[in-house]
Amino acid sequence: MSLSTQPRLQLWTEGHVVHAVGEEHGRDLTRIALFPRQVELLEDTPDDDDDDDVRILHGGPGTAKTILLLLRGVSWSRDGCDTVFNIQTRHDGEAAAYLVSHQLRETVARARQGDTVAQPVFTVQHVNMAPWWDQRNKDWTEEGRLAVAAWCDARSEDRKVHIIADEANGHIISHLYRELKGRGCTVKLWAAGVKLKIPDDMTRYVRQITAPLRCPPCVVREVEQANGMKHGRVPRYTKPPVKPPCDGPPVITITHYKEDYSGDREGHQAEGEDVPWRCEECGRRVAHTLLHTLHLGRHDNGPGEQGGLRYNDVFIMGPYIDCAPDTPDDNGDSPAPFIRGLRQLGIPTRVVHPGDSEAVRRVAENSWTGVAVADAVTIVEERTVWGLERKVVVYLDMGRGLDADTTGRMVSMSRSTAQVVWVKPEPYRYR
Repeated sequence: MSLSTQPRLQLWTEGHVVHAVGEEHGRDLTRIALFPRQVELLEDTPDDDDDDDVRILHGGPGTAKTILLLLRGVSWSRDGCDTVFNIQTRHDGEAAAYLVSHQLRETVARARQGDTVAQPVFTVQHVNMAPWWDQRNKDWTEEGRLAVAAWCDARSEDRKVHIIADEANGHIISHLYRELKGRGCTVKLWAAGVKLKIPDDMTRYVRQITAPLRCPPCVVREVEQANGMKHGRVPRYTKPPVKPPCDGPPVITITHYKEDYSGDREGHQAEGEDVPWRCEECGRRVAHTLLHTLHLGRHDNGPGEQGGLRYNDVFIMGPYIDCAPDTPDDNGDSPAPFIRGLRQLGIPTRVVHPGDSEAVRRVAENSWTGVAVADAVTIVEERTVWGLERKVVVYLDMGRGLDADTTGRMVSMSRSTAQVVWVKPEPYRYR
């Protein structure tokens, strides 16, 4: 079975299920192997006596949850399904929703190439239910209740509903399932997420998936130190059934010393600037690392004809960075000084604001096609691109001790498939 996506890690696993992933000029671009546990989940039969097919995949980043959603969607299309609803349940899940919708459309289209029997037109409909949800009360808003009721009523005419939901909110998925069942629908629902809180009556559908597949061991070790995984909110990684081909490059650390630090140091200090994204020197040092250590932008240093790292392979991200176009340069959350430092060494940049749906869509497209509108380094607040893979991650730490443990390792570093650059302020305060 083929998938129209472009994972960043190449794993050759003899004796396991191998799926060709992506194509370039008529040849396979890369391959990815599924472990036996992941194949078992696809072959798992529903628990209930009726025709429902409900699975909620819970696991850490990089465990192939999205791939399993896509494979289930392809399976439904082969069984005659003509519409799959891709439900967005988080405000910061827009990029992941774009990615899944386009991957599923393209994968089904590719799988049908050469079919001699006419197939029904296959569509993937993106439905954003996040605005309909009251997070505090864990229930629909007043307007959302009416919207969900109307949506479910329209589906009840066909009696069978096919739903996928990546980076899912467990409460929304559970409420939606109950709404559809109350209308007599047969529900085919596969959802996945890293942080999932599932009501007790839905836990029978939860399946943990814990073997890391998409990230090198050096990144896996960083993610294992995130508070969510240490405290059990995210299932801990288990040892893969096969040994990874390499450990991956170690994390590169760049140190930004705060104004009040008087200890011995070899890093740099910009007076009055507490965080890296307010420091031009941090921008210059990151640019120097990208250009001279990682050889960014050179197309003659890659294996074979693949070329080296491109600018759009790099994401610069961190918590609370304000990337809105109307944010003043002197605002403490604006990355303008850091960007000036990058540009002084010739690094092209693009800043993505979470409210700019078109820009978020383009970033998602680039994550599976590898073709960007412009070859530039992406600067973004970390949650805006939650769920997307990226080769190189530059993590701009706030330096408050728990920031990296709480969000940085889980949200930013976890999606790196090649190299992490950690810009860390000192002294590193613990709260």
